[in-house]
Amino acid sequence: MRISRIDQLEEYIVEHKNVSIDTLCQVFEISKNTVRRDLDVLVSRGTVEKVYGGVTACETTSPIPGLVTFQERASKNAQSKQQIAALAASWVRERDIIFLDSGTTTMYLVDYLTHLNMVTVITNSIQVINKALNYPNINLIVLPGSLKRDTASLVGISCVEYLEDFNIVRAFMACTGISAQAGVCNASTEEYNVKRAALKKSQKHYLLADSSKFGRTSLMTFGEVNQFDSIVTDQMPEEAFCSYCEEQGCSIDIAPKL
Repeated sequence: MRISRIDQLEEYIVEHKNVSIDTLCQVFEISKNTVRRDLDVLVSRGTVEKVYGGVTACETTSPIPGLVTFQERASKNAQSKQQIAALAASWVRERDIIFLDSGTTTMYLVDYLTHLNMVTVITNSIQVINKALNYPNINLIVLPGSLKRDTASLVGISCVEYLEDFNIVRAFMACTGISAQAGVCNASTEEYNVKRAALKKSQKHYLLADSSKFGRTSLMTFGEVNQFDSIVTDQMPEEAFCSYCEEQGCSIDIAPKL
């Protein structure tokens, strides 16, 4: 458990660059003594440096899993992501109102909505916005917020509040990792709030996750498997996880090669 917490501390510090001891105590619900002991481990790793009243991420720290640049994530498993997006798009119906989050798989879904005369897409993804410009059949609604460069997305309380006004038919979500133990995870605290709001305001939920995401955990759990109607992926996961999904009422749909 301590190793897991230390890894989560590391993710949080690298993402936020500079963090106070008090903030870490509040976020992770641990004492100052525990925080200081955990920080000693991270200092020995060379990933963080103690400063007065807190800690800062070392400039030489390599991005941790789930917090690499958007361009790096977009280029990884691109073909599988396109396959997944194509299958997911086939379930969208005429005049549906759908939500696409800022994942590198969900952005491809835009290219496979040409079978519709009209569809409304709500998004906080800069990449989805750029792609939708090429498709006049897409009625695009952009959530307001502040730009988060490493996820190419708009985030903040204004995004969450804006989502409250809409009745979404289908939400297509991405994740950093998924497991029976930790649920559906992501590595960004800002993205967490937007994803939670989208789940709340939508009728059907689809998780778009290539096979590299199974068995992984990350900083925050934004959803549970039983909240999703389908996990759309490129390869069948392990039998134990398949059985777990069946128990939770979530189907696993394998995208065919294009």
